[in-house]
Amino acid sequence: MNKNEPPVFIHLWYYLWQIVIFKHNFEELNQAEKYYNVLGLQRGASIDEIKKAYRRCARKYHPDISKSESATELFILSTEAYQFLLTHSNKIESGNSHERDFINEWEEYRKEQARRKAYAHARTRYNNFVNSDLYKSTRVLDKSRFYLGIAFSLLIIILSVNGYICRLRMVDQGFEKPTLAGFLFLLMIGLLFLATSVVFLYHKHWKKNK
Repeated sequence: MNKNEPPVFIHLWYYLWQIVIFKHNFEELNQAEKYYNVLGLQRGASIDEIKKAYRRCARKYHPDISKSESATELFILSTEAYQFLLTHSNKIESGNSHERDFINEWEEYRKEQARRKAYAHARTRYNNFVNSDLYKSTRVLDKSRFYLGIAFSLLIIILSVNGYICRLRMVDQGFEKPTLAGFLFLLMIGLLFLATSVVFLYHKHWKKNK
């Protein structure tokens, strides 16, 4: 036996410690898996999917709508899952120790806070709940709206350019000459709408798909 080799009990202690760490990490990740299941989602769901899933669950389980005896607890559990995943869904995938700290913090403090908030919302009318900050946080900016924004902005640009050119051609027929300021104003509005829509789509959708 090599004199420089650590004693057997040191090896044994090390392996036992690794088992404890693995079990702890597995339980943390398993808790996250449960939250995905509560909202009917697969692991790795996007923020938009999490928001849409919670809206469905909130309407299904809110005690003001559902008459089921378990409605309150299911509503609270859905809200708990939503608040956890909304904050930590992008942090639990890699599983490093720093990200597991967020899960520990959730278990120690934020989980109970989320349940108290959910319980308060469960006791209100559903119409009041949908006007709350919690429900408003589920709003999703659908990318189809921004495609429509691009189409609308291009329409403004095309109409303003064509309109200005047509008005210039009609000056010889006795019509008043169009103002350049009015043309530039409409053109800038169209370009502003176009730039806003393209920038949003790039950062929120196109960039993620690269």
